[in-house]
Amino acid sequence: MRIDIQLIPLLPDSSLLVNRTVVVIDVLRATSVIVHALSKGALEIIPVETTDMAFRQRDHFPPGSTLLGGERHSKRIEGFDLGNSPREYVPEIVKNKRIILMTTNGTKAFHSVSKGKEVMAASFLNIRAAAERCVERDHDVMVFPSGNNGKFSLEDAVCGGMLIDRIRKSIRVGTNRNDCCTYTVVPTPDHGRVGDGLILGDASISAHILYQRFESNLLEAFHLSDHGKDLVRLGFGDDLVYCAQTDISTLVPIFKDGVIRVPSPPPSPLGGEGKGEG
Repeated sequence: MRIDIQLIPLLPDSSLLVNRTVVVIDVLRATSVIVHALSKGALEIIPVETTDMAFRQRDHFPPGSTLLGGERHSKRIEGFDLGNSPREYVPEIVKNKRIILMTTNGTKAFHSVSKGKEVMAASFLNIRAAAERCVERDHDVMVFPSGNNGKFSLEDAVCGGMLIDRIRKSIRVGTNRNDCCTYTVVPTPDHGRVGDGLILGDASISAHILYQRFESNLLEAFHLSDHGKDLVRLGFGDDLVYCAQTDISTLVPIFKDGVIRVPSPPPSPLGGEGKGEG
């Protein structure tokens, strides 16, 4: 398996995506909202690129079935039901509802990589589950941080580095959830091969090293980042604390045909339905 990461959110060549698992990351806050809302019972998320598209999409669905969520300049958009704080997406509001989501960076990113073999949403909230799904699919991986207004995003790169770390550990120890081994990437002449059949490009090695710097304090990376500072200034400091949590959801949302949903669990061996997180 080869892992690459697009540290600057430029539109990738679609030929690089068609046979890859693509992981979209927007820790502050789109993919955190997506994971959280679906974990709290939302039916599906429709990511759109403009406010006008959000309003038009809503008109296609029965009244009361669909909520608008998202932000412009980090604040709730006028006429929207919800902003872009995951803490707003509580079960009593989102359960059994469709959410049309428009954000500055994250929702656009999904459409940029829609040609991927499978496109998933990841954040710190579901990082282990996302890594394990990447390993199960066993395709090459493209990690796509959504960035910050077209620029490098520290917190997204750190999350991408953590995903790489978790993939490597999952390959190494299988499904042992008690694994606590440490691992340091040591580049070799063999094109970034680091063992266990895993190959990292230069950017992936850089993201992994960056993650190791903040591994013991993810919140520090948030407070150092430009976007994190903006959110604190605007009064959203509690969102940083929430989004820095790891592995509080086992869901891996998948973007397909313009919609983000949680895949149905496979039937159990006895013919019943498997149980997913509600």
